[in-house]
Amino acid sequence: MNAINVELLQQHSPWHEKIHFFESIDSTNTHALQLGEDEAAEGTVVIAEEQKKGRGQFQRPWFSPAGTGIWMSLLLRPTIVPEIIPALSHFAVVAIYDAILKMGMELNDLKIKEPNDLLIGKKKVAGVLVETRIGSSSFAVVGIGLNVLQQETDFPPELREKVTSLAVASGTKNINRQKIVSALLQKLHERYQQVLHDPVKLDLAWRSKL
Repeated sequence: MNAINVELLQQHSPWHEKIHFFESIDSTNTHALQLGEDEAAEGTVVIAEEQKKGRGQFQRPWFSPAGTGIWMSLLLRPTIVPEIIPALSHFAVVAIYDAILKMGMELNDLKIKEPNDLLIGKKKVAGVLVETRIGSSSFAVVGIGLNVLQQETDFPPELREKVTSLAVASGTKNINRQKIVSALLQKLHERYQQVLHDPVKLDLAWRSKL
């Protein structure tokens, strides 16, 4: 009932590139990195219902059970120079923040933890992993993990004091993941334009949410 309809996403995606959808995958970032090596176009997206080996910063595992969150990666091809790296890290977490607000959920204390984690109170609800490849065909992959439908008991005991989900934080179990992904793709596109053309505005938006 709450499955992601990739055909509908494809029709309305502002990126106008293929969305690769998987019921289960090791890691959306790993697959997107391979697509980048294979010359896939900027705006290519990888989404999975489940990740077996999802990862976050510093190779930490990311708990990504089936049908509970948004596990996705976006392939980008900006000119990779040192000064663009912070903006690539920041724009996605700002876009996640924007998408959640667009859903109209009542969430207290939603904020960004530097550089690119999203917290509700003191618990992480989303994270971003940016991986770049520099060479004859440079690119970046922006991985996003957003906990949506998990209940507290769905998380491993060792994570329950550290992480949360939109469902837990809002007290709402009936959250439409399709609408969140659609909003997220739109907001990622909007904020990426700031990476390219107005990084100062992006930086101000990011700082205002810390």
